[in-house]
Amino acid sequence: MERAAVNIDELYVVLRGWAIAKKIHTYLDLSKQYEARTHEWFEPHGSWDVPLGSLNLHLHQHGAPALSALVVVGATGEPGGGFWGSAQSVPSRPKSDVERLAAWSKIVKDVHAYPWPPSLP
Repeated sequence: MERAAVNIDELYVVLRGWAIAKKIHTYLDLSKQYEARTHEWFEPHGSWDVPLGSLNLHLHQHGAPALSALVVVGATGEPGGGFWGSAQSVPSRPKSDVERLAAWSKIVKDVHAYPWPPSLP
């Protein structure tokens, strides 16, 4: 049986809730909350890079910030490597810790301030 793909509209609803609540969560949290909505489980490691990148690209085309900035690796508290450069609004991964955290913090601030519509634009 072929595995279902991540539904970008459902992914958006989960992350929109985090944005409105001004929260940041781990990939494990994303897997659990997505499963609670859809009854589909996706592993926290390796399942989310492509759908989150697709979501960021879609949102960028509509003038919205990179919503996946709210998803972090549990061990580091920072976004995964696939986040950096995932859309035109997300720079390539800065080399220094200070530059990386400053760039990510700005994106998170933009995400938390954005007026997210109830459904994916």
